[in-house]
Amino acid sequence: KKYKNGYHTSYKSKKDLIQGFYANYERLVIGKKVVHIQSIGEVKTSQQLPRNKRPSNPRVTFDGRHWWISVGFQEDFESQELTDESIGVDVGLKELFVASNGMKERNINKDAKVKKLLKRKKSAQRDMSRRFKKGVKIQSAGYEKAKTEHLRLSRKITNIRNNHIHQATAKLVKTKPMRIVVEDLPISNLLKNKKLSKAFLFQKLNFFFQCLSYKCEKYGIEYVKADKWFASSKICSCCGIKYDHSVQPEGQWSLKIREWRCVGCKSHHDRDLNASINLSRWVK
Repeated sequence: KKYKNGYHTSYKSKKDLIQGFYANYERLVIGKKVVHIQSIGEVKTSQQLPRNKRPSNPRVTFDGRHWWISVGFQEDFESQELTDESIGVDVGLKELFVASNGMKERNINKDAKVKKLLKRKKSAQRDMSRRFKKGVKIQSAGYEKAKTEHLRLSRKITNIRNNHIHQATAKLVKTKPMRIVVEDLPISNLLKNKKLSKAFLFQKLNFFFQCLSYKCEKYGIEYVKADKWFASSKICSCCGIKYDHSVQPEGQWSLKIREWRCVGCKSHHDRDLNASINLSRWVK
């Protein structure tokens, strides 16, 4: 039998990383700081949801401490007056992104606060492993306490990263360029690199592109993905000569090369800024 996802039915479990369920939007009734959910009844909310709009795709999720309801509403945005600027955005591990207009955003994972939280999360994970008893249905109070702490720290780290990406992408689109060009990065392939997979995972590049895409749509900015084979970092943004390791003093091209000098026009380039400038000029 062929199921919806092609293989088998997906059942809910207490072991699932994300606890949640879909709520029928046709039976969802929004009141004054109250939501009536089918099969559950009335639930108080901390914020008032729009009452004069039709909800779509309501979902209830549990993050380890709080229950959340997320509901979609259709909204019309006013058209924005844009400049004639084209901005290239190069993402990476050293910085979250470097833009061709000179804007750059730091890698939040290098902050002391995030590093400290990751250390505490690792400690909570060790406590969980130490207290877990195989073959026992109900675990000890110590295990549950360590699990709650692990979930709390995971949520806090995720919120810090998400907030940083939201602020960074908002800052970028508020410059109101005509278009924003990014590289079509194969994220799944980057995660296969054993040495850098964790760093790429922490950067949440998929989430970054997702946020940038919908914010561009909101402002009416053209969101363009350059071809993944476009050598934006290797091409000189001044004369157009491509980096050739046989004549370059820097040698074989690698991630370690952060700056390089063009053998043609003798221009000195910062790898990321040069890539973003080339992306801003990219045409199909």
